[in-house]
Parts: sequence; C-alpha cells; structure tokens
Amino acid sequence: MKLHALFGALLVSASPAIADDYLYLRCKTSVDLVNTNSTTSKITEDRTMDDISILKVDFKMKTILDSRSEGPLDIAIQDKILTIPQRIDDRELKLEDVGRIELTPPYALSGKGTAIYKSKNQTSTYSYEGLCKEVDASVFESALKESSVGSDSSQEFQL
Repeated sequence: MKLHALFGALLVSASPAIADDYLYLRCKTSVDLVNTNSTTSKITEDRTMDDISILKVDFKMKTILDSRSEGPLDIAIQDKILTIPQRIDDRELKLEDVGRIELTPPYALSGKGTAIYKSKNQTSTYSYEGLCKEVDASVFESALKESSVGSDSSQEFQL
C-alpha cells in the first residue's frame, strides 16, 4: 500500500542552505495500520511496520519534505512543536492526517490518519510514533536522488 503525498518531493537544485533555515532529520517510526473493506467493514489487514523517513524542514518557507514524496507540505510551528496537517480529497483518495514533531532533541514524532481509497473500497486507519535524529543535508540529498532513481518501486508507508 502506498499513501500518496504524505510528504511531497522537492527538487534540490539550490546552493547549500543556511543551517538555521533548514533542519534535516532521519526518523525511525513504528506504524500501526488497519485496513478495512469500506463496503463490508471487514478488517482485511492489521499489522505494525517499521519505517525510516529522511525529512527536510524548511523554516523560511514553512514546509516539510520527505525524500520519497512528490512535493512539500505546509507546516505550523507553535511552542516548539511542528505540526503537519494534511487533507486530500480527490477522485481516488480522501486523506486526513496530522503529524507532529517536537523541535527539541530527541525530536519525537507522532501522528495519526485515515485514508479512503475510493476505487478500492478500502479504508486505512493508522497511527505512528518514533524518534528522529538530526543529519547532514547530504544525507537528505542522497536519499532524494536514490528515491528519484527508484521511483517506480512502491513504498510501504510514507510520512
């Protein structure tokens, strides 16, 4: 299963960033996922999986980007908590997700959401939590390049 656009991809072609404008994080996350048939309400899958995300927080533009995604998401910051609200409602997918990252080490990450795959009659509910570590910009850029090379392969879960 691939959750579309939880974090979007941004082409990194600019010069190296000023350290205070960006924060690069490598996050290890545990995701609890339950898939149900939207018509019958029968649970089709109930599992926990691990995920690793490489993130770029752009404080100036107020966005966050997962190296595996199609584009950045808007963020809000209040009381040293970064919040990532996301809502999508198109022909294929209805998604509501709210993620949070504490902006002080160890950068705790948590969130939950619901995704409805309209053509598949499938609803996914999930929650996630984990910890992030600060990494160099080069780690993000390398992950972004690797992701664009393997863009045809599906990801289990994107934060």
